[in-house]
Amino acid sequence: MMKAGRLSYNARFLIVALSATLSLLPLLYILMNSFMSSLEAGARYTSSITSYSMLGFTDDNMHYVDMSLVPDVLTLSAWRQILLEDPTYLRFIWNSIILSLPVVLGNILIAPLAAYGFERMRARHKEKVFVAYVITMILPMQALLVPHFIAAEMFGINGTYLTIILPAVFAPFGVFLVRQQMRGFEKEVIEAASVDGAGELQIFSRVVLPNLKPTMIALTVLTFAEVWNIVDQAVVFIQQEREMPMSVYLSRLFTGESVGIVFAISSLFMIPALIVFIFGQDHLAEGIGYSGIK
Repeated sequence: MMKAGRLSYNARFLIVALSATLSLLPLLYILMNSFMSSLEAGARYTSSITSYSMLGFTDDNMHYVDMSLVPDVLTLSAWRQILLEDPTYLRFIWNSIILSLPVVLGNILIAPLAAYGFERMRARHKEKVFVAYVITMILPMQALLVPHFIAAEMFGINGTYLTIILPAVFAPFGVFLVRQQMRGFEKEVIEAASVDGAGELQIFSRVVLPNLKPTMIALTVLTFAEVWNIVDQAVVFIQQEREMPMSVYLSRLFTGESVGIVFAISSLFMIPALIVFIFGQDHLAEGIGYSGIK
């Protein structure tokens, strides 16, 4: 029995280790290729004929992608170019930061307040209002782009970052996530605080909010991941290319001239997301578990 249990544990461990390896392999591939020279990258990933690729053509004059985990020659030239020689790429990273920070901070501020209001409200039809509010979560983003565009035109903010930031700040996901945890609070504790003379603001700040830490960290990680990788909204609402976030501009870099720095830019673009995930990984599963979301 013990041997069977040990075998089962080893099998599960092997599956998890293999899954983790397969998941990390693309990241490792991008990181390692960021130390590849522009000449080698152009030879491996474009149809350009160079000293690297001239022998790689087939009989039918086709040149296929020649992938490699480890470059022939390791160099920091791509990193030097994006960090020191050409500030253009850092500008697009900065655009992503400008878009992401207000959305994350706005959700952290508004989501718990709105969730607390829904939970404490004594209106007769509050649950129907709440369902109507969160039902947009099941709609694809593409279905919301047209009403967002019309509203942006009405308020005169089309073409600015506010067109993306405001809908994201008031998105229902954060409110739904936080309220799911609030529903598990002991009602007696809140009622006791109310009987002792605490107002709603005091109950929220001293009783409810301190217990929301795991869910708020989970909300921060999930919100940042979503807005950091934003594409559709930026393409629709932002007209100036120099104002595009890196998530959009990155797809336009894979050309013969810039393929040598694509991997370095991709690696740099991953760093903020990895930092946020590492910061919140201990609370991410716990916060989602408190919310009751499967």
